Amino acid sequence: MKLFSKFAATLLLASVAGGAAVNAQPIETKVYVPPSSLVFRNLDSLSKAKVTWKGLSSYSQKSTYANKYTIALNLGTRVCDSFVAVQAKDKSNFSPMAMTVSGLSNKLGADIEQTLNEKMFDLVKKDKWNDVRDMLDAQQNTIKEKLNKLDKDAAVLVTIGGWLQGLHIVSKALNATYNPDATSVIRNAKLVEYLIAELNGLSAQAKGNDLVKKISTQLPEVKTLVNVEKNKPIPQESVKKVYQITSGLVKDIESAK
Repeated sequence: MKLFSKFAATLLLASVAGGAAVNAQPIETKVYVPPSSLVFRNLDSLSKAKVTWKGLSSYSQKSTYANKYTIALNLGTRVCDSFVAVQAKDKSNFSPMAMTVSGLSNKLGADIEQTLNEKMFDLVKKDKWNDVRDMLDAQQNTIKEKLNKLDKDAAVLVTIGGWLQGLHIVSKALNATYNPDATSVIRNAKLVEYLIAELNGLSAQAKGNDLVKKISTQLPEVKTLVNVEKNKPIPQESVKKVYQITSGLVKDIESAK
């Protein structure tokens, strides 16, 4: 709970932020984007019953996509799924996700050393999940740093893809077992506003991508749904709608050509 209270006023979901919060100021209020691992642990701590993480993700291994924008969005979703596998202590799905992340990342020029994956696989075999999470945090921070230097559009879209999958996973859990207190984990319109601004700042070519356009048109509704007064729960119907929107977007991202 201490971890949650530290970020409670400003945080919400994105997966490629690495181990430390990212301080971004395209809008007046500072926005902190925490790593998915922190968000998922916070959901566990706020839920009356522990979340059953297994079964919350499809763990798609598809890695063949036609353009870098689709690759970047899918990289974000698979990064998030890697964290879900760690949270679920799911040995059978962690390794495929880590390999898929490597393949997609390499296609964007942000190569991941196979030796790092091998170290994580060895830790998974030994059930050293906290160490795996730490290494995964560091790995994703490295990916983000590389992409920021190589391709700003791709860096933004990886974060967007990861955030969408994170929001999808959490809203799915909350929709299955509604807990008013736990909805605080997704109650942050300022973060959605920041991500909308990031999308608006993409190059004209990136904004012309069909997937990017679809995401851009639906985020304002997500912002409205999570824009609830501080200390008030998000209504169950709104949680359901967030889940429906993000479920459709993630499906579109993963099934794209």
